[in-house]
Amino acid sequence: MALAARTGSRRSLDLASAALDAAEAGRFVEAGRLASEALRRLEPGDRRASAETRSRAERAIGTAARGVGRYRDAESAFRRGLAAAEDAFGPDSLEAAELHNDLGMTHKYAGRFDDAEGAYRRAQDILDSLPEPDPEDLAALFHNLGGLAHARGEFAAAEPLARHAVDLRAAAVGPRDPATLLDRSAHAAILAGLGRHDDAERSIREVLPDLEASFGPDHPEVAVALNNLAAIVQARGSLGEAEPLYRRVIRIKEIRLGADSPLIAGALNNLGTVLRDRGRADEASALFERALRLLEGAVADDHPTLRTVRRNLQSSCVPAPTELPPRRS
Repeated sequence: MALAARTGSRRSLDLASAALDAAEAGRFVEAGRLASEALRRLEPGDRRASAETRSRAERAIGTAARGVGRYRDAESAFRRGLAAAEDAFGPDSLEAAELHNDLGMTHKYAGRFDDAEGAYRRAQDILDSLPEPDPEDLAALFHNLGGLAHARGEFAAAEPLARHAVDLRAAAVGPRDPATLLDRSAHAAILAGLGRHDDAERSIREVLPDLEASFGPDHPEVAVALNNLAAIVQARGSLGEAEPLYRRVIRIKEIRLGADSPLIAGALNNLGTVLRDRGRADEASALFERALRLLEGAVADDHPTLRTVRRNLQSSCVPAPTELPPRRS
């Protein structure tokens, strides 16, 4: 009986691990199915193994929910996962730090920046207390701290954080690793915010072919880089080049995230500004209105993108914002 229970626990943990892998790869439906099966198969008798499985399965559920913009569901899942991780490994464990990072990412997307900073700082405290923290975990944390500063418009504070993430990651896995490319793409968005458009554009154009080769041309991470490139060429006045880039971003996100995801709103807004500046006011207004519908109720009322969309609906002229998605590893 004991052997059978251990075998069942191992199977549940394997399913939870597969669910987390699927969620991180953007296969959200598969992730939810595997995570639910892992939780269903849990057997009594091994508290630590059950807690480990619950932690991993809830992380998968939370990652999938956040990936399509269901931030409340994501937060609930990550909090359940954190409780399980603390039960299985302790409150100062690497597993707990990863869940705090997950919560920080979720809060950042939802526009709850103070909550995001608190979660990131808790993750940082745990990593700093470990004898030998993984450089990739540190790189992800600095990436996210830089992204939070970027979201707040604090570009000067964001740049050294993002650059440190690139340096840590490149030293750990190499400059051509897909994870390093994502860090470089994020750093480029911050350079654009600082007005260093030449440096930003050069960096994005360098990494974009490798991102497409690594993740596929229709991956959400590719869409983020394309959005940032479009924002840069738009700032230069190249509206004819920016428009198809934004349309490709929207198409990718609609296919991969669903047409109702609030993560599409930024690109809708940006395309709307291009069309408005090209004299197509009615088309622009329709895009602003759709972006508003996607954001209201999904993010904090003072979320920067939501504020921008509202201003654009009142015909204020504001720059197209770049994107900087958080990273979990």
